Amino acid sequence: MDDTQRLKRYLAEEMVEEYEEGRMSRRRMIKTVGRILGVAVVSPTLLASLGCATPEAGDEEQEAAPVPESGTSGVTVEPDDPDIEVSEVEVPGEDSTIHGYLAQPSGEGPFAAILLIHENRGLTEHIRDVARRFAKVGYVGLAPDMLSRTGGTAQFADESETTTAISELDQEGVISDMQSSVTWLEQQPYVQEGSIGGIGWCWGGGQAWRLATQEPRVGAVVSFYGPNPPLEDVPNIQAAVLGIYGEEDTRITDQEPDLEQALADAGKTYEMIVFDGANHAFFNDTGERYDPEAAEEAWANTLGWFDEHL
Repeated sequence: MDDTQRLKRYLAEEMVEEYEEGRMSRRRMIKTVGRILGVAVVSPTLLASLGCATPEAGDEEQEAAPVPESGTSGVTVEPDDPDIEVSEVEVPGEDSTIHGYLAQPSGEGPFAAILLIHENRGLTEHIRDVARRFAKVGYVGLAPDMLSRTGGTAQFADESETTTAISELDQEGVISDMQSSVTWLEQQPYVQEGSIGGIGWCWGGGQAWRLATQEPRVGAVVSFYGPNPPLEDVPNIQAAVLGIYGEEDTRITDQEPDLEQALADAGKTYEMIVFDGANHAFFNDTGERYDPEAAEEAWANTLGWFDEHL
């Protein structure tokens, strides 16, 4: 199984997990899994291999249970905060323009910069807010829309369409767009030379690992509950890398020992943190799996990592 196939399978497993936890109807889950994996028939055997506990359930019309509210707006730093400046930007890519959201501290700088790689839901308001959080504490935050090649996140009607579109992205193109974003940051006069980091969540967490294996200009990387990169690429990592996981997110956390062993064998600078009782997406304060205590501590760990290694 190549890297693109591994990521497609990861996204298909995400859809099964959404169904299992009542956030997606069975009918939509099966349709989305089929589109992600490029199969006409989603068999019970395939569903079982993706972790579906009821692969042969017959009622395809059943609706998802109501999703509980997170209890937060997700906005922790307002766009008009006087300490920051925000803008929509266009980054020249190798094949097309990459649209992105930029947040930077007020003032000339120079500042260290962080490349933010979004979840499988595309460039959401939550990710824009996290870019502003970085700016508020003194970093430039650039969040590229990794769906720019297909017209951007905003064109998709719902999250399942967005996830399907992400599954269809060419992995080499994703790497290229991340590298183009690093180049653009290097060219900005307010970015400190040699001080660029990367961070990602979920699908973006997996891409953050891949960025670390492919881009020597990135000095520090933080991956939140991201699937492993190809382990044979781990020796290429030059950045100091921090992996953050939720204990209950076993589909991802169970991969962590293999990655940690590869990092240790290659003599890399790394740390792995697993938060007790936390699940996948625990950092996203607009989602129902948000864990305030784990998220707060993980944010402190993140800032500490970048402060030390950038």
